[in-house]
Amino acid sequence: MSKSHVRAHFLLVVLAFISTTPQTFSAAALNPSRGGAPAATGKTFVFHNSIRDLNEFRTYAQIAARLKPYGHVQVDIGVLAERNPVHTVSPRSPWHQYGAYMATEWAFFPPPKLAPFLPAEWVAKNRALLLAKVAMLKELGLDAVFSGTNTQMLPEEFFRQYPHLRGPRLDNPRRSGQEAFSWCVDQPETLEMIEWMTAELKRNAPMIQTIEAWNNDSGGGICWLEALYPGANGPAFCRGRGAGERVRGLVEAMDRGARKGGGPIQIVEAGNFATEDAALITPLLPSYAKLRLGGTDPATEDSRIVVKSRLGEAYPVKGIIDLTSILESFDRLADPEVRQVDINTCQSWYLRADEPMAVVDRLVSLVEDSLRTPARGLFNREQKAHTLASQWAGAQNADRVMEAFNLVQQCFRLYSRGFFRDVVMPQDFEYTSTNRLLTRPLVIKPELLTPEEESYFLPYVFSPDVQDARTDYNTAMGDRRMGPAEYHSFMYMSTHDSALEAARRFEQVPSGAPEAAWLHQMALSLRLWASAVRSTNNFYFAQLIRDRHKEALAAPPRALSTRAEMHDPDMLFWNEIHRDELDNTNELINLLGNGGLELVARARNAKDEDTFLYGPNLVDDMKKKVAIMREHWTDGQHYLTPPRN
Repeated sequence: MSKSHVRAHFLLVVLAFISTTPQTFSAAALNPSRGGAPAATGKTFVFHNSIRDLNEFRTYAQIAARLKPYGHVQVDIGVLAERNPVHTVSPRSPWHQYGAYMATEWAFFPPPKLAPFLPAEWVAKNRALLLAKVAMLKELGLDAVFSGTNTQMLPEEFFRQYPHLRGPRLDNPRRSGQEAFSWCVDQPETLEMIEWMTAELKRNAPMIQTIEAWNNDSGGGICWLEALYPGANGPAFCRGRGAGERVRGLVEAMDRGARKGGGPIQIVEAGNFATEDAALITPLLPSYAKLRLGGTDPATEDSRIVVKSRLGEAYPVKGIIDLTSILESFDRLADPEVRQVDINTCQSWYLRADEPMAVVDRLVSLVEDSLRTPARGLFNREQKAHTLASQWAGAQNADRVMEAFNLVQQCFRLYSRGFFRDVVMPQDFEYTSTNRLLTRPLVIKPELLTPEEESYFLPYVFSPDVQDARTDYNTAMGDRRMGPAEYHSFMYMSTHDSALEAARRFEQVPSGAPEAAWLHQMALSLRLWASAVRSTNNFYFAQLIRDRHKEALAAPPRALSTRAEMHDPDMLFWNEIHRDELDNTNELINLLGNGGLELVARARNAKDEDTFLYGPNLVDDMKKKVAIMREHWTDGQHYLTPPRN
């Protein structure tokens, strides 16, 4: 048995030990019955997505409709047809791209005062997309949820016309090149517009039962709240008003609008709220509204659980399902106090990518199965996992598939704890895209690249300063990454190597097994993700070498000496990393050419490429990376002393 196999086996044992929970035996879990009519649970199943293709949305809604016998189904229709033009600014300002796809009611039904300042064609496209989805949901008998933000940043021209409506500055100064403002919800005129557009939304989409409003992040903000990125700010006249009164006024305006448009709705105020503000807001909320703090772990909410793929953590790689963690989340599925089940298969609030329909179908099937035959406690979950693995891969392959899924859980538990992290975030899962690791060349002195060599990746690196974007591989969305002390650390190998081991076990399932195609796709997704993790490791330690030799790299290049000199150990270290990233990229190109391309989030049109989304010509860009790295292969020996053997 190889060292990597021994390590993977050991970690499986450790993981099983630390995950042990009190066991509850259930005979039903041992003999799951698929017959009989499903019992209604009274739960609400909320499907979050960012789908813009109507054919894809119809398939998605049809899959969601399978849960109707168990309760109420709400499908999110808060999706823009195209990027919000208000978020497109001339200076280098990656922060503005955060919320560029975040929906807002006025993007579909702008109030008369605001409408002249928005592109009419863009509004029409958004409205057409929403109304087409409404027709599909009506046909299928499904309800809807609208997620977005009604405190979204507005055009500067609007505030020039109505200066008294200017609310807080809400951009992140460390991540933006231009300031941004939302309207003031303490102004009666603003509340009248919010009431009006909520009424129009409800009138045109009567099946909307819930509005989830995201605030103080991703382009939306409320005056004088502590969580605003520039600090609490806003117009002087409303400074003394309490946070609770302010937010209550906002939700009351939404409620009035919804009732005028057709009926009451549930309102969820979500996003970034400081503890002191939340303490003032919660007691004053009406019965139809609640506060949900950003980053809240669903496990801490008595009334909600989340069922999801690993797209959020593995981004830009799609198609990874963590069965073991999903079954753990189902421990509470049968509890009466769990009233909402969120099925999330899109990339968080950045809304650039969705999982393939096969993944959505798989998650819904798991929900159905666990509603029919709940499995609570470790022993019963293991029994259910084994039953499912037998159905998918055949009885003779079930153990192997279960072990693979346990390795998947292990990988993401370690990765999510952030062995690569920035100053404020446990893990920056979008870093692979926001620093263009898959496509930018790894070179010892990026300043030597020509404008042409930089042109396909540098504009998309997340940093408001172009020199920082060019020269610091560890710049991380306004912060700087930290990582382990060793290049091949235990944390890294336990993630990367275990992902590859899980892939190997999935690949061993014979092609004739019932779900062999899906399990082989899981293997491919895991290999793609392992490649991204490998790039993350390489770029991190390459930058540490650059940091240690900052002065030498700033000096003019030296002629290669033929005299006996003490070589620099970092030259050998650089050569190792440089070669590993070249090999990694070539291996990734091969994976993409063998079915992997559709498992990586990328823009379908060049105009849609941005900081969070790779371009449509991903493979061509990787080939450019390889060519540029080869062109600059010997740059290092002109700044660091190479070995002389």
